[in-house]
This record gives sequence, C-alpha cells and structure tokens, in this order.
Amino acid sequence: MTTTSLQADLLKIIYYKAPANLEIRPYVIDRGMEVVEIVTHGVVYFHSGEIDLKLGCGALFWHTSGEETIHRTEAGAPYECLALEFSVKNQSRSLRRAPRLSVIPDAQRTRELCRELLRSYHDNSIDRTVLGNYAYARLLWETHLGLAQNAAELRPRAIEMALSFLEAGFHRPEIGVEDLAEAAGISEPHLHVLFRKHLEQTPHQALTLRRIQEAKWLLSGTFQTIKAISLECGFLNIETFYRSFKKTVGLTPDYFRKSHRSPLQGEGR
Repeated sequence: MTTTSLQADLLKIIYYKAPANLEIRPYVIDRGMEVVEIVTHGVVYFHSGEIDLKLGCGALFWHTSGEETIHRTEAGAPYECLALEFSVKNQSRSLRRAPRLSVIPDAQRTRELCRELLRSYHDNSIDRTVLGNYAYARLLWETHLGLAQNAAELRPRAIEMALSFLEAGFHRPEIGVEDLAEAAGISEPHLHVLFRKHLEQTPHQALTLRRIQEAKWLLSGTFQTIKAISLECGFLNIETFYRSFKKTVGLTPDYFRKSHRSPLQGEGR
C-alpha cells in the first residue's frame, strides 16, 4: 500500500444483491473513479493470477479506472455487497492506494461496518464530506489490518512463537536472541534466516525496535525519568538506551520528549 496523498469525494453508497439466476454484467470503472466493494453474504469468484479464488463475507475489492466490478457468483449462494463510489483527483494506476483484493477477517465487523456506512449515507444530518473522508480512511485501515493479519498467518509458527515470547519479555534486559530461538524451538542461525525472510530484520533488530517503541510511548505520555524509562524498556543502562534510541529514531530521548509532549501536559517534575 502507498501513503501518497490523494483527495477522494464520496459520490454514492449502494447495497447490491446479486440475482441468483441471471448473468451479471460487470461495470468498468471510469477514469478518475474508484469503487470499493465489500462482500457481506454469499459467494463471489475472483480471478487472481492463474487461479480462481472463491470468496465470501469480508472480501474487500478496491477497483480503479479500467477495472471491472465483481460479477461471478453461485446460483445457490448469490453474493451481496456494499459498493462505495469515489471521485479521486489526480488518480493514476501508479497511485493505487490499496491492493485490488484484501480480506476483513471478522464477518461481524464487516457487516457492522457496512450497516454503519449505509445508514450514515442515508442520514441527511450527516455531512457528506465528513462521511466520505471517514469511509475512505476506514476502508484503507481495514485493508491494512487485513493484509497485516494475512501476512502473520503466512509466517512460520516458529516466528510467531518467537514474537510472542519477545512481546511478553522485551522489558527484561537479560532477554536476547538466544532466548528467542529457544522459545521458537529452533537454532539461532535458523531464526536469523526466518526473520530476514519474513520480517526483513534480524531478531536483535526486532527486539530493539520493540523496546524503542515502548520507550517512545513512555517518553511522550508519562513524566517518568529517562533513566527509569530505559530500565523499564529492557535496556541494560542509560548509555545503551541513548545510543540505540538516537540510532533508530534520529533524535535523542530528551529531544523526542520535548518534540512529542502535548502542551497540556506541562513540564512535569
């Protein structure tokens, strides 16, 4: 997914129920338009690469200009979907904001989201521009979450075991790569290979980044001393913390705190 800024105006939201016994004619997306379809019921087929995918509730299709809307289904389980049409300024195929297909993994959340958007669209008290901005951003967010979960599901179990152990114990200074490998049930070299392949980082980098992430939250949201934060986040000493933080974030912990603290928080003690 790209984070390139685009302006999108919501044109319409409709709920479509595919006929069971009629051939569905797809709609080709016009230039400068994007159509998002979210399947809520039934079955839809979608050709991806060299295979046909059979999809159901939660399938989210993000169509851009020149692409066809979904249209292949089963007579015994015709699909239903919410369709949102956006006018997108400065759109081009190279600026695709989301992949053509992603999946919202939770059927209940999918249907609740669709009901919310459809009800809001027909509520005259709701500003259409605000709704459009919310809908576009929310759909991008759901796409991102779906891709992240799908990536996690495709990772080897050993990585998930190592990450679970890391999450539970990153605050302990004695935890290292050897412990992650032991928790995953594999050798350190094998753990390095898997992390490089699936996470594009080393186990040590993953551990350090998790500690830095926690430190950033504590620096911006609490009045704890920097020394206390470094210890709470699993760094052996404050010198190591400063060095790792500056290398990762590009700022010292002091400057990061000054830059990210809300003026409502004051200076603290």
